[in-house]
Amino acid sequence: MLDMEYIKLPYTNSTNTYAKDNAHYFNNEITVVQAKIQIKGRGRLNRTFISDNNKGAWFSIVIKPKKGTISAKTSLLMPIMAAAATASAIESEYCIKPGIKWPNDILLNNKKVCGILCESRISLSDISFLVIGIGVNVNQKEMHPEISDIATSLFIETGTEIVIDMLVQNICGNVASLYDKIKYGETACIIDKWNEYSLMNNAVITYVKEQSSYNAISKGIDMDGRLIIEQNGKILYLDSSEVSLKIQGANNDR
Repeated sequence: MLDMEYIKLPYTNSTNTYAKDNAHYFNNEITVVQAKIQIKGRGRLNRTFISDNNKGAWFSIVIKPKKGTISAKTSLLMPIMAAAATASAIESEYCIKPGIKWPNDILLNNKKVCGILCESRISLSDISFLVIGIGVNVNQKEMHPEISDIATSLFIETGTEIVIDMLVQNICGNVASLYDKIKYGETACIIDKWNEYSLMNNAVITYVKEQSSYNAISKGIDMDGRLIIEQNGKILYLDSSEVSLKIQGANNDR
């Protein structure tokens, strides 16, 4: 297992922002930045992620790959890896099986319990660093009114108060293990692990791309982490940076 450094902050605007601003100071291959409170948490597509309380696990994992070990193309699997690692940690510790909405939203009972935001810095075709921001709703007894219809917490779903630091360590341990596999080219097992929790097999979806809405049937993901869909009799591939989507019949339109 790779050595990891943990940096704990009482609060910050965003752990991802802190991680990116300070990554050049980190010496370990993996560094974890965790905050009790995020004032300006961010999600995919510049959405706000509500994390202005000390009831959740708000943290970022900074990976500084050794030169030549991770290509820009391989780095596209990081959201898939992070989602699989998080879902696996939740299931193994709390005996409740979450589902993954592509690419990396974690759902329990059709409501979002975890969001993930992956960012990177590339220099001369090499990955300088990767930042995996993870926000898990953990011990909230009720959700913020703005998101109560689409979000939930581990406490709401299990009735159990959870030690946040232990959850963070378990997720980070899973990320480190899967990252090792990516480094050695074992990407198929990342896809397999993600598929164990996927909600996307033959799901009817609505997705938005370039401000237009489309209906399609999801067929899973390919080896690059793209979503395979069937639309009007044609097979198409979606990139997570281009679209947002909703699984029809679920409360997951973020």
